[in-house]
Amino acid sequence: MRKQTKKIVIIGIGVFIMLLFIVGASSYYKYYQKDVRSHPEMYCYQTFYGPINPVMIIEDLDYKKEYVKFYDRVSQGQNPIFKFPLKTIPPRYPVYVMGYTKDSLLADIVSYYNRGVSYGGSYTRGWVYAKTLHENPPQMPHESH
Repeated sequence: MRKQTKKIVIIGIGVFIMLLFIVGASSYYKYYQKDVRSHPEMYCYQTFYGPINPVMIIEDLDYKKEYVKFYDRVSQGQNPIFKFPLKTIPPRYPVYVMGYTKDSLLADIVSYYNRGVSYGGSYTRGWVYAKTLHENPPQMPHESH
């Protein structure tokens, strides 16, 4: 009988720890989402070539130098090649700006755009060229008055 009581206590402790983890994780997730949505909401697009274009995002600051060089050249009207993973932000979908690099060249953003299961789901956090952030969504040509 004593062994059985010990097993029940161990199982009870295990269940308690699992429930504590579930409640804690859920609370953290809700707090984190609320925190993200409290940051400034902006839109990422660039018009360096004239028409509205999506912005590429990097998720790793190891690509910062190449990324900044790419957008510096794009802003000068060049059509440079890039050497970093390709992921874009849709121009009409808002992002939340979490902060900036110390030199203010890149903005740390969170996007809830749903790319589908194969492409990362509905949450992306990464870096965009700060000069491509805008307070308003782009006005598409068919919306002109």
